[in-house]
Amino acid sequence: MSPVPRLHRAPTAILAGGAAAAVLLGAWLLSPSTARAAPPEVQNPTGLPIYPNLTSAFLEDRLKTDAVGHWCMHLNATTGDSLDAVENWYRRAMRTASETDVRHDGTYDDRGNLDGIKLSVNIDSVAVYKASKASITSIDLVRCSPRR
Repeated sequence: MSPVPRLHRAPTAILAGGAAAAVLLGAWLLSPSTARAAPPEVQNPTGLPIYPNLTSAFLEDRLKTDAVGHWCMHLNATTGDSLDAVENWYRRAMRTASETDVRHDGTYDDRGNLDGIKLSVNIDSVAVYKASKASITSIDLVRCSPRR
């Protein structure tokens, strides 16, 4: 069995500018100001569309295999925007994708009662969801390689 491929760095927030940007973003999110500048640009190695108004983004430090042996890269992100707004943005950005309700997708069974969608193109996917009545919308980007 081959070892799990590792990415070049430890788990980290993937906002441009590294740790300093993460500290600044944290201070920005906790500040009482209502007039805020846009958050730093997100580095997105998946190549999948990234929602433009994120509050956080995290690239998992290891590639994982799916049920049929594809190596997959996972980027997890959040936004304070409404679930409807994010779903509609991704529907426009991924017009050729097939759509599944996350309640009917086995990947999300262990996360409780979720509302949202999963858009798939070939073996890649974007899931947009939130726990019922939660204020944060979550986004999972999954980019997979063909089986070897």
